[in-house]
Amino acid sequence: MSDAREDEALGDALSDSDILKALTLHSARGGGPAIGGARLRHVRRQQLLRCRVVRFTERRHETPRTAFGKEDLSALPLYEGAITDHPLPEPEGPGKITLVRAGSYRPVPCPCDNGSQQCAGCSGSGGHPCTCRNEPPPCDVCLDVAPCAACEKAGGARVRTTKARPAASGPGVTAPGAGRVSCAVCRTPEAACPRCSGRGRVRCPHCDGRGRETCARCSGRGVGTHDVCGGKGSLTHWVEGTVEYAHETASLSLPKPDWPDKVRQRLTTAARWQRRTVPPGGGVPAGVDDEHRAAVAAHLTRGRVELSRRVTLETCPLARVELMDDPHRVFHVFPGARSLEVVSTLSDRLKRRLIAAGAVIIIVVVLVLRLLT
Repeated sequence: MSDAREDEALGDALSDSDILKALTLHSARGGGPAIGGARLRHVRRQQLLRCRVVRFTERRHETPRTAFGKEDLSALPLYEGAITDHPLPEPEGPGKITLVRAGSYRPVPCPCDNGSQQCAGCSGSGGHPCTCRNEPPPCDVCLDVAPCAACEKAGGARVRTTKARPAASGPGVTAPGAGRVSCAVCRTPEAACPRCSGRGRVRCPHCDGRGRETCARCSGRGVGTHDVCGGKGSLTHWVEGTVEYAHETASLSLPKPDWPDKVRQRLTTAARWQRRTVPPGGGVPAGVDDEHRAAVAAHLTRGRVELSRRVTLETCPLARVELMDDPHRVFHVFPGARSLEVVSTLSDRLKRRLIAAGAVIIIVVVLVLRLLT
């Protein structure tokens, strides 16, 4: 369709006389100041278009797979050669089919000890040397200063086997008169520190006095699960083919909206859109402006994985109107359910004036506040 024929078609849908009649009714219904004998100053007509394509697609993939142990794939269908060439029945709808390439199923024994391997944390020993180095740590109550009063005084054979350290001070030292227990070294009652029973040292909490900690990774067994086979002792390799069917939606809206939000809202809720038929595999239908045809044709291009499609294409004429006697408003006119709809907005000229006036008011207020302060 040529530009002249496009303008003629849009003009037939929104003629000057129909626009003036719609503006008069809009004013009479309370749409603003009376228009009366209005004269058109400028009318810009354009075709609005929205197109929605729902494609039913098929996507095929091949993926090498590996599983721990022996994987049972007997329930999956087989395919020969490439998955892209494998014939399948017509799909009923979206979904996924999983297949196995013939001859790719291969169970393999793992070179491990039946799913186990030497623990890497302890090199198979089951433990680690404790940080205490097999030396009991000092008692945290008496600090090895005076764990047993009797042993300190007696000397000789009754002295503890662990050497006392120099005197210490602080809250950790057993205070004079504190409760005492029988000494495990000299058997003197009520003479020893209650924490270490006169020994001056306590068992290491990490190794319980053994000088060696249990490996936390293998719990002291010295062996762990083989990571390669997940402890199964074998692996299964195969090539998996997948076929996915899905509905994929693509939408197109032309031209890019440059009108106010309330116009866009009314176009969505009140406009009468004309639906045009696009047959399966068809191109751009008649009645679409040359301005939009290239974009619509690209939108309707058949995809490589497309099996079928559903196309919804709708158009609606829109006129942007300026009047000679009303420079402060712009009218947007389009077909509604029963008659032409009119949405009025402020003109760009009035918006600039209001913004400038607001800026002047702000400047005046700021100057007054500065003078008052």
